[in-house]
Amino acid sequence: MRVDFQGSGGFANLKLTCHVDTDTLPQAQAEELLKLVQSSGVFDLQQSDVRPAPSGGPPDVFSYQLSVSAGDRQKTLTFNDVTAPGSLQPLLAWLRTRALEQKQRGA
Repeated sequence: MRVDFQGSGGFANLKLTCHVDTDTLPQAQAEELLKLVQSSGVFDLQQSDVRPAPSGGPPDVFSYQLSVSAGDRQKTLTFNDVTAPGSLQPLLAWLRTRALEQKQRGA
């Protein structure tokens, strides 16, 4: 499974990017990511379920683009903190942590 994540926003206009593949992650992290994707229900969500308002929301809101590919299934969604369903929050937290780690390493 491959997950591509981009997030930006907040008062500091922080930009985060994370690309992960379960084939290259340590086994424990790969298993955790698989569980998070499954429990998020990302493949069942439609863009219309999470579409951000045209105004974008308050200035501290983060906007995200999430793409998940697993076998023949692929889903790309664009949303923000306000429109993201609760089921996505654990996955987003995991991806934000990985993005910050990659940013600190200069990857």
